[in-house]
This record gives sequence, structure tokens and C-alpha cells, in this order.
Amino acid sequence: MHRFSTSIWLIAVTLCFSKSMGNPVDGEIFSGLNTVQYEMPPSCVGQTFCFEKGDNYPEEQVEKLLKTYPIQETYGIGFRTGFSFRNGNNENGNVDCPANTTFVDKPIYYIVDESGIVRPVIQSPNKFEQLYSTRWCLYPGIVRRDTPHFFVASQRLKRFQIECLTTYMNLDFMVLADEDFEPTLKMMHAMGGIPVCCKCQYHSKKFLQ
Repeated sequence: MHRFSTSIWLIAVTLCFSKSMGNPVDGEIFSGLNTVQYEMPPSCVGQTFCFEKGDNYPEEQVEKLLKTYPIQETYGIGFRTGFSFRNGNNENGNVDCPANTTFVDKPIYYIVDESGIVRPVIQSPNKFEQLYSTRWCLYPGIVRRDTPHFFVASQRLKRFQIECLTTYMNLDFMVLADEDFEPTLKMMHAMGGIPVCCKCQYHSKKFLQ
């Protein structure tokens, strides 16, 4: 996995900030632990991030936290965090390594953190939004004759071994946490990072022989 790390500081207040899943129980509070466990919306089960809000997103709790910690006033309405394709970059990869761009500048509502715990991402329209774009290789790996986008007439395939690699970034997410006996905000990463592009690696065949 090829990964770049980025760290975007969203807030400088002394708060208690801080593709696998366990079996969390949505919205239930376990006695003695005072910990709420969430689960992904049905369409995102088994994924490490989700653009779907679902039916159980803790919207009321998020709004209460934003009143307690008015980060939107400090950083402005609609503050962005994450990777964007807004600068005229609408290309879905190239002919050798086509990519899939499904979401462009959209809010991610849930992530699975690096400990495997589902976390609601702080999202509030017109107050504080965290927007992201995703892109990944449609056909990762070495391009072969049975690869769906293989072109027999391609001169590059005659001269190079081509490999398609999805690039991931460790993006910061401000999430809702409930591990300190009261709801709070923490900064976390999604397990495995967020896919942001598909790149081609060209290996000269004369050096591979």
C-alpha cells in the first residue's frame, strides 16, 4: 500500500481530542462503561469509511458538541479538511490505469479508526463540514492480457510492464468520541487511509528480463 501522510490541525483548544470491523451495537450504552458503540449504515458494512449518513447518525449529539466547542466560529463555515479535486482535476485516471471517482467534495459520516472502532465524523451543514474526495484504481495490479482495459495495440504495453496502484492518504477526521465518561471530540485517522488517486508505474521490460 502506497501512502502519504498529511496532518491538518483543525483546532488548538485543550480538549481531550484524540478494512476490518468488530461487532458494535448501534446506539446502545453498556452499563459501567459509559461508552456508546456505533455501526456503519447497511450500505457501508465492511468498509472503513462511509459517505452515507444513515438513519442512526448522532446528529443531536453533534449539534450539542458544536455549541459547547464552537469550532465553526474559529475556523469558519464549511471549513475543509481532506483531499479535493476542485482545481480542474476531473480526469478519471488514464487509458493505462483507469480510475473511479465516485465522490467529489462530499462529507464522510463514519470511519473505522485505526483500532477498528466505528466513529461518527463531525458533520453539520452550514456550521462545520469535513469534505473529501475519493479515487481508486478500477483494475489494480499489473496490466495483463486478461485485464479488462488491456489494449493489444498499445505501444506502451509492448515496451513496459505497467502496474496500477491506488494511492492512500492518512487524512485527519474530527470525530465524536465517548470514552472519557462524556461525549467529546477527537482527531483520528481511518484504518488504511483514504484512496485519493490511481497512478501508473512503468517498468521497462528490457530491465525485467
